[in-house]
Amino acid sequence: MKKILFMIIGSIYMSQALASIESPMPFKIKEIFLSAPTNFHFRVMADYVDPNAWHCHNGPKNPAWSYINESDPGAKGMMSALLTAYAANKTVTLFTEGVDSSIGRVCRIVEFSISD
Repeated sequence: MKKILFMIIGSIYMSQALASIESPMPFKIKEIFLSAPTNFHFRVMADYVDPNAWHCHNGPKNPAWSYINESDPGAKGMMSALLTAYAANKTVTLFTEGVDSSIGRVCRIVEFSISD
């Protein structure tokens, strides 16, 4: 099967936000969780062996997860590509942004790539 590479680019803010973009180590998606459209709607859980692995500094661990809200630019395309990666057991490399919330720091998916 040909190597599949998706590059989905979400919104990238001005240079100040670019400094806060993080990239955890590549992973296979262990689980996808759906919630209310504005409550970290589409969550991607990583299949990391290390319980201290993260998607953004001080973000959720064990399991490490990151999210896309329905209102995020490009959300439908990003969700479709991540569901495809999950179904095909592909490796995902995320670029995330830490967001402070009422439950602590969470990781918003800004962009990602999918590979074999």
